[in-house]
Amino acid sequence: MEDAGRLKDRLDADAVPQGSDERARKKAKIAAPAAELYDFLPPPDPVKDEAAKAAAVKNHLSRPALPPAEKSRVIFLDVDGVILPAGSIDMIVVDGVTLPAKSHVKESDFSAQAMGSLRAIVQQTGATIVLSSEWRRGEDLKSSINAVLKSQDIPYIRDSTPIFHPRPEIQKVNAIYAWCERRAREIGKWLKDHPEVTAWVALDDLDFDWADSLRQAGTPWMKVRSVHTNDRICLTDADAAEAVRILLNPPADPKVPQRPISLQVPSGPSGVLASTEDSGPDRIRLG
Repeated sequence: MEDAGRLKDRLDADAVPQGSDERARKKAKIAAPAAELYDFLPPPDPVKDEAAKAAAVKNHLSRPALPPAEKSRVIFLDVDGVILPAGSIDMIVVDGVTLPAKSHVKESDFSAQAMGSLRAIVQQTGATIVLSSEWRRGEDLKSSINAVLKSQDIPYIRDSTPIFHPRPEIQKVNAIYAWCERRAREIGKWLKDHPEVTAWVALDDLDFDWADSLRQAGTPWMKVRSVHTNDRICLTDADAAEAVRILLNPPADPKVPQRPISLQVPSGPSGVLASTEDSGPDRIRLG
């Protein structure tokens, strides 16, 4: 017969494996649901993860450094048809103004190519950005633009142009000409309030020939200092090169007034005003 000490030791030895198995089973039961939730995910790939991080860093570092902001140079930036392709988001018309249906626009909605071209202009000239688009009417919309500028390492918007009313005598005949002429006056007012600016360019899908043909005294000549974009392609490398040329070598005002344009409402799809034969895009949006 075993003495009490030996019996206790044997019983304890037999109990340890049973207790360990029980604890292991409980742990497995608790862990199982969490593991099942992520069964569809591929196993971690440290090599691939590191490669992705390295690629992101390389892409950021490969961008040329931006020069200090040059307050004497300005880019008047339209949004629709310049950095946001026509038809990429839903739009609504409020009081005759075309604006995004949603107050916040995703960065992915903007054209990556156009944003790269815009950054190239800033990188080569140091120009600051003034918003001339109707997007300046909403703080949320301006925040969306600043967010996409930040994602491309472009400085935030410096300012926005004032908001004027269209000239009634033009509005009655042709809304698109009235829109364009109004934008020219808004840019002119901003320039008058900022005499430090000696070089500027307007990036727009509006053809400023229209504004020049209806120009009043005191309004700047626009066509020679503008880059007319295709509203679906948006700002291209060629457009950027033209903008850089205008900013670094400001053109003189035209010596002879440009050919007047007849105020006839162009024909086009319902709700869309077609551009004239002298303009680039087949159609533009009032944005």
